[in-house]
Amino acid sequence: MQDLHPHLSQGLARFVDRMIKVKTWFLVFSCLIMAVTFFFVVIFRYVLNADLFAYEEWLLIICFWMYFVGSAVATHDGSHVTADLLSYVITDPKKAHVRALTIGAIELFVTCFLIYWALLMLIDEIDSYPRWRTTIALRIPFLVPRIAIFVGFAMMAFYSALHLWALWKSGPSEKTGDVTSSEAG
Repeated sequence: MQDLHPHLSQGLARFVDRMIKVKTWFLVFSCLIMAVTFFFVVIFRYVLNADLFAYEEWLLIICFWMYFVGSAVATHDGSHVTADLLSYVITDPKKAHVRALTIGAIELFVTCFLIYWALLMLIDEIDSYPRWRTTIALRIPFLVPRIAIFVGFAMMAFYSALHLWALWKSGPSEKTGDVTSSEAG
């Protein structure tokens, strides 16, 4: 995926870099929390013959946030899973550019619908207050992971829009449809 920086204003590029840095640190700390938690689960269960109370509930919340923040980072980096075989077939730069624009527009369109549905889900959850659905033991409202879904889709749409804008501004080039050896492997 192409670098966004040449196509963004300096302020927006700095903002995007800071967002990615914060998300990356969040992912690092979340992974550490999960690893430490599972370490203590093993110690409690097999050494102390006890159980770590309701760790699944708060770990599930962290997993939701990790999944959607990680998806946003992957959208920014262009490292999300694709099944794009046309990039191997289309060699004409203009056709490859049109293909890339079309894929970017479809991705943004679908993500915007997902944002809408996530917003409806949040509104439904907020409307059910004070009878919010909560986890069994710790009573964590389901609103918390649902916010992660909404925020994750919003960040994915933001990065998709930035990539579409950068692709639109850059125009066709020799690299638009090429797959480098690192991407192919």
